[in-house]
Amino acid sequence: MAARAFKILLLFMALFLQTPLQAWADPSPSEEMFIFHLGYFLPSFDTKLRIDNSQLGRGDEVNLEKDLGLDVEETTIRGDVMWRMSEHNKLTLGVFHLNRNGTKVLNRQIQIGDQIYPVGATVNNNFNFTVVPISWSYAFIKKPTWEVSAGAGLQWSSINFRIDGSASLSGISNSREARASANAPLPLLGIDAKYYIFPSWSVGSNLGVFAYKVGAANMTMQGNIVNATVSTDWWFSTYVGAGFAVNWFYVGVDVSSGPWTGDFNYQYLGPQLYLSGRF
Repeated sequence: MAARAFKILLLFMALFLQTPLQAWADPSPSEEMFIFHLGYFLPSFDTKLRIDNSQLGRGDEVNLEKDLGLDVEETTIRGDVMWRMSEHNKLTLGVFHLNRNGTKVLNRQIQIGDQIYPVGATVNNNFNFTVVPISWSYAFIKKPTWEVSAGAGLQWSSINFRIDGSASLSGISNSREARASANAPLPLLGIDAKYYIFPSWSVGSNLGVFAYKVGAANMTMQGNIVNATVSTDWWFSTYVGAGFAVNWFYVGVDVSSGPWTGDFNYQYLGPQLYLSGRF
């Protein structure tokens, strides 16, 4: 899913760069047909995970940064493209991917799924997370200098977690591995606003929230999700600009059935610097 989203973004960029600028009418603020952003995202994380087991019972809640040594901050590439389908309707597609690794000597015993890792065990873990947000919005207020929209979308999330190290199960110590994965389209309802201080400079904000219960890939999950962004964009030419944004994202998941049961709480907060194109 992430690879396809990136290919779509790159395709729009390639078409934009290869098409003579004379072929496009000069875009005026809030009237652009396409806008794309591509840049660096530097989020800081707080990730908690619990995996239960039918025989050992409720697992321990583990903080992946504090307990398992994952980096609190990591840089990734993030992109999105907006298509204004009509004067009031917009469709937006984005993508970013994180592949985080950590190593830690445990200072407490933890149970993850069917594995018990004792104090002093060295564990290696990997947390692979892909987000593909897809949303539609309708501008119910549309003025020359400001625009307010409401809409709905899906925050498609792919989560994969793996840990291996010295484990003790039924009194037998050896190297064992535990895994958890989930793929789910998490719904969002949102509102966003943009104000043009000057034709070349705008500020904006976006808020999306939802409480959900979904079933995907033979897994039942429920919880809540919040996504909030503030941004500013500067267009230093008719077609090319740059921007800065701060994004906070939180998702809380309670998994009641599927390949694994337990809970998952994940949040990040961080800045993004990006280049923009429009036509």
